[in-house]
Amino acid sequence: MAQVSIRLNGYVYSVGCQDGEEHHLYAMARQVESWLQRARTLGGAASESKTLMMAALLMADEIFELKRRPLPDDMLATVEEAKAALRIAEARQERLAQLAQRAEELAGALETSE
Repeated sequence: MAQVSIRLNGYVYSVGCQDGEEHHLYAMARQVESWLQRARTLGGAASESKTLMMAALLMADEIFELKRRPLPDDMLATVEEAKAALRIAEARQERLAQLAQRAEELAGALETSE
């Protein structure tokens, strides 16, 4: 497990992550710091708690907008294909369970007839 130091809102934090994920963690910290900077700009000389609250609202707004954005057509097609594949797999699993049950019944019938 890797340890990295990130700076957010003027404070340094030591954070653990999986080996190889250090760059991703640094990128996330840069993104959070940009939201904090934006929140400081919007809030003026606000308290630290208000700055953190404003940054959280900015993050939530971005997530909300991303969720509302429609998926591209090719991605929608891929999702539909995946759903169809799952339905087929579930039907096959159900059929396999039925066949296994029938095999057990036949084996039981053979045992009792001997």
